[in-house]
Amino acid sequence: MDNTSVPKKSLLKRLNKPLASLKLAVFIIVALAVITAVGTIVEAKYDAYAAKKLVYDTWFMYAIMGLLVINLTAVMLDRWPWRKRHAAFVLAHIGIIILLAGAWLTMEYGLDGSMRVGIGETNNLVQVAETDLVVYSSFDGDRYSKTLEQEVDFFKKPPTVERPFIVPALSGEIRIVDYQKYVIPSRRVVADESGKGGAGLRFQLQNANVNVIEWLVQRKPDTVATHNFGPAQIHLGPALEKGRGANEIFLTPSKDGLRYVVFQKDSDKPLKKGVIKEGDVFDPGYKMSLQFRVLRYLPTALEEWDLKPAERPSPMTTSAIKILFEGKEHWVLLNDMTKLFTNNAVYLLTYGNRRVDLGFPLKLKNFEVSRYQGTMRAMAYQSVVEVPDSGEHLISMNEPLKYKGLTIYQASFQEEQGKPVASIFSVNQDPGRFLKYLGSLVLSLGIVLLMWFKHLDFRIARKTQKENGN
Repeated sequence: MDNTSVPKKSLLKRLNKPLASLKLAVFIIVALAVITAVGTIVEAKYDAYAAKKLVYDTWFMYAIMGLLVINLTAVMLDRWPWRKRHAAFVLAHIGIIILLAGAWLTMEYGLDGSMRVGIGETNNLVQVAETDLVVYSSFDGDRYSKTLEQEVDFFKKPPTVERPFIVPALSGEIRIVDYQKYVIPSRRVVADESGKGGAGLRFQLQNANVNVIEWLVQRKPDTVATHNFGPAQIHLGPALEKGRGANEIFLTPSKDGLRYVVFQKDSDKPLKKGVIKEGDVFDPGYKMSLQFRVLRYLPTALEEWDLKPAERPSPMTTSAIKILFEGKEHWVLLNDMTKLFTNNAVYLLTYGNRRVDLGFPLKLKNFEVSRYQGTMRAMAYQSVVEVPDSGEHLISMNEPLKYKGLTIYQASFQEEQGKPVASIFSVNQDPGRFLKYLGSLVLSLGIVLLMWFKHLDFRIARKTQKENGN
């Protein structure tokens, strides 16, 4: 017999003892209870994203979960060598460790996002919670090349004036100096002092039943900005030579003002033509007796945002970053972009949620919604989609589509003027699902064995009591 084996085993026992202690187990349980309570409060006050960022996806949560795995492993080693009756105890602990491994695998490599697909349209990009900052540069205003694409987490690490997030540029630098978690934006259009932006038009359409006041701003000259209010579409930009079978009004910037061309849905020839200036009114000639008025016209314009801070998220809020460039401040909303001009270059900066390519297109063939009688409230809705090599599938609120390792759920829908125009899907990939199922099975088996051994102990105790009584 090796005399050194006993001291070695004794040393390992002494080292393992604190890790397997009941005090450590109690500390872990209390810590998890406190973290869960705080997470629940944060989620109730803000939302699930804030709870994840501030509570669950943090170093102290990972530390506690790591301690839990260490404690469970140490407790099993403390009982070594195991006997047959230890099977329930060991299986229960192993099941919990497998469950945690599955949860970690899903968190690190899983996919959880949303996808919007218009009726009759195709999409292959899923929007996820992670945010990216992307910068493109151009020397002629047309051909852009990507100069930066970087993941940013301003929610947990917001930039400040003292500690800005710096993006190198060909001339100077783009500095991100502020971040607002929750703001209520309202659009503001101002004259573009650089003279390089597109035109801006604030118009009014009015009759006895309609009163529409809206801004149209071109992204750049010679592009088309459109507003669709149902009976007609208003376009700011170059006019078409022929109509497209719809009521459309084109307003093209010129030196004289705005040249307008009116098309009617039953003809491809212009119904009316003319020139209109700021403050002028004209009748497009439709049967609706509409009056079109130019409230404000800017030959070069920029869209800016007035932001009102909010304490907590709502359907009206979004996040925003402040950019400092060439001595000027620019606010950029989440999933929006801004153009930054210098004398010899143009930068296009976008800040938004990352879009992940599914690797296949999803086409929305049809969408149906049923409503509660007498109301516009949706009672149920479903989508008919088409995917490659598999044909058409129905996705409803209780019937998801499983395809190529993904689960696609019917989440909601988008409508305009009371009619559905797009379906919103929730897309999920869970690579840790097998481990979570396996862990649950092993844990359940351990609990069943534990109850069985307790039952055997009870029977043996009763038998012994009877024998002693006799």
